[in-house]
Amino acid sequence: MKLRSVRYLTVEGFKNIWLHRLMTLASVCVLVSCMLLMGVAVLLTYNIQASFVSVKDNNLALVFLDDKVNDNEAVEVEKKISALSNVKKTEYVSREQGAESFRESIGTMFDDLFENDSTFLPAKIKVTWKDLSKTKTEKAIEQIKNIKGVYYVNYSKGLTKVLNGIQNVINTASIWIIGLLLFTSLVIIANTIRITMAARKLEISIMKAVGATNNFIRFPFIVEGITFGLISAIISTGVLYLIYNSTIDQVRQFGFLSLIPYSSVVWYLFGGFCIIGVVAGTIGSLISISKYLRKEGSEQNAFI
Repeated sequence: MKLRSVRYLTVEGFKNIWLHRLMTLASVCVLVSCMLLMGVAVLLTYNIQASFVSVKDNNLALVFLDDKVNDNEAVEVEKKISALSNVKKTEYVSREQGAESFRESIGTMFDDLFENDSTFLPAKIKVTWKDLSKTKTEKAIEQIKNIKGVYYVNYSKGLTKVLNGIQNVINTASIWIIGLLLFTSLVIIANTIRITMAARKLEISIMKAVGATNNFIRFPFIVEGITFGLISAIISTGVLYLIYNSTIDQVRQFGFLSLIPYSSVVWYLFGGFCIIGVVAGTIGSLISISKYLRKEGSEQNAFI
């Protein structure tokens, strides 16, 4: 197709959007609704995953050291633990630090316990994992147990299993929701363009009668579908910004909850919306126009 023809057909596509602005408005409104639901699902997933990262960072393994291990030897043990592939970070807690922390947690009622000996608690190393999967954590724990100077490793297996299970359910549900909404968008665009073609079947049949190819007829409709998607992406990003920021303001009143800032995901959302809009618009247009041209796009059908 020549460049001049592409320009002409692109302009025709924009003209059709304006001439059939009521159908355009209906398509954009429904697409915006679908994209908003997708955006909410994505933002919810992002925030839940961020919360899980925080929870997982606090889901520590406590490595208790043998009483015979002094501070210098404890530093060496910590270095060996830090070198393990699944260890994200470590923190050494000496006997004195552990006793002081314990004292602060129980208050002054039991100060007598600390009068004679403030180092009765064993030294320990707090270990944070990179990956909480069962295989990697259990492998790392076995490696830690084999390090000289380690007395005992305290690790919550049940909590890790629950966290990973919940996260997998959330990720799977998000994928299904986004997939269903994307399919809905395709159906909406296809039906909208099909209605538009039904209103213009005489024009299409005349074009075919004078020798216009299917691609020549199809191109303006593809332009319409892509434009529907891009307009919907811009509107959805803006509306989601207003809704999300309003939600953040309400959540901050509770104090104990926090949400990721919209600015950290806005370009990912906008890019995703544009891709979804363009793909849905293109595929929806192709499905609809191909079916119409194959079954109804003849000169005879125009007069039925």
